[in-house]
Amino acid sequence: MINKDKSITNLIERLKLINNFSIVQIVDYWEADLCAIGLKKSNKLIYISTYNYEGNNIMYDYDLEIINEENGDNINVVKEVRSKSEDELVNDIKFFFEV
Repeated sequence: MINKDKSITNLIERLKLINNFSIVQIVDYWEADLCAIGLKKSNKLIYISTYNYEGNNIMYDYDLEIINEENGDNINVVKEVRSKSEDELVNDIKFFFEV
């Protein structure tokens, strides 16, 4: 994650301040995409991207996904969210991961 865009590394640092965030795993399935990162808890995955945004007004695109581990890690996208604030992202993270 060292090579990620500042928008992602700053987000991760702020997320670490959330109570119970330590039970969430940071995953990087998109190593070549410097503006994307994933958060995983059990079979739930959140893909987060800042690719479409730059400057001081960072917004987030993210997908809430369920991984079906019994079916070859098939992924079911539960919700696609575009152009949301960090507060909205954090609220969805807390709700989806129940933290």
